[in-house]
Amino acid sequence: MSTDDTVAADAVADPGNGGRRGKRRPPSVSAVSSVIAIVVIVGVLVGIAVHSANQYFVFSPGTAPLVTTNANCKARGGQLEMPDGTPCVHLKVPSDKTHKVAGRLLMVDVEVSQANALDWAAYQLGLLGNNRQLVSVAAYAGDTPTSELGCQDAQQMASANQDAALAALNALHYQVHEKYLGAQIVAVLSGTPAWDAGIKCNDLITAVDGKPVDSAGTFTTLLKPLAPGKTVTLTDHPGGGKAAKEVKVRLVTPPSALVKDGFANRSYLGVAVGTMSTPDLPFHISVNAGGIGGPSAGLAFTLAILDTLTGGKLTGGHTVAATGTISPDGQVGPVGGVQEKTFAVEKAGAQVFFVPSAEYGQAESVASKRLDVVPVNTLQEAIKTLVQRYGGQFPITSP
Repeated sequence: MSTDDTVAADAVADPGNGGRRGKRRPPSVSAVSSVIAIVVIVGVLVGIAVHSANQYFVFSPGTAPLVTTNANCKARGGQLEMPDGTPCVHLKVPSDKTHKVAGRLLMVDVEVSQANALDWAAYQLGLLGNNRQLVSVAAYAGDTPTSELGCQDAQQMASANQDAALAALNALHYQVHEKYLGAQIVAVLSGTPAWDAGIKCNDLITAVDGKPVDSAGTFTTLLKPLAPGKTVTLTDHPGGGKAAKEVKVRLVTPPSALVKDGFANRSYLGVAVGTMSTPDLPFHISVNAGGIGGPSAGLAFTLAILDTLTGGKLTGGHTVAATGTISPDGQVGPVGGVQEKTFAVEKAGAQVFFVPSAEYGQAESVASKRLDVVPVNTLQEAIKTLVQRYGGQFPITSP
């Protein structure tokens, strides 16, 4: 406090002294100590809350966009919407294969944000609610640096689009061939040889020391026999279509944690890879989800593609939501945030919600009686349910 402030305080009337003007009595030492102690305790608690919150993400209900071929599904305010504000995903197939649909098919996402001190405190007190949950950074990201998560989400959404098209065409008995392009970098761990060499998520590796790489398997096979200390030259195509470059990387001994997990007697680069391929589709199919990422829309996209290609009556006129990854052969895989997704699809008016069997209990525990939660392991199970329970039509014909 400044000198001027002290003088002003001395001139204030003391209500406890009959209204007479005079100097305030100085607070006792014990009172000052108590105040300081309280301030210190509060500061420590806030510090703990902030530190703890940084270790978590918050999962909250997101949106349940309509998957539609309607050209009015356009970018508005940073996301795709219909003119009335309904969130949407734009599906494109040739006009001569597009049918008007009788019901609605919804995908669903989860809003993921960094937890703050209030979120963490609410969680500790049991006040976070059952429509939100705290998920640890380790559980959500694993060893992947959080800076890489956006790239992974975009990759996974692109893969979901492609796999959905393949699954739908396989269900319609089309023969689709794929061309393998190389090993796509899914994640680069910080402090590793790959990180230091400037390799980034979404890069495409097409050769190791001049030997062609067409898949993740080939990439691993070429690296496996090389000893730590060996320097290799990778032909790297940076994401975004930039010109290929040769990158020299010195392999090292794996971290002890990986050795304990069985990653022994081999060298270490510090990347996770997947196979990049492009399918030779009989006709164009694409799905534009705007800024939404991740792999969990695969099942929803597949059902929407099948609905529009087979007459538009697959849902039996119902509003159907779905979550789950999809493989080209129609296997449905687990996702995350199913509880939050259940709240979102109910708010959007869904009558049926397909979820991976492993996560059925999570969805059922928070669903109201208005929503029929259906566990599935395959695309065929979802189709069978729509046909037998909801009056859907699915005329399976060969092309």
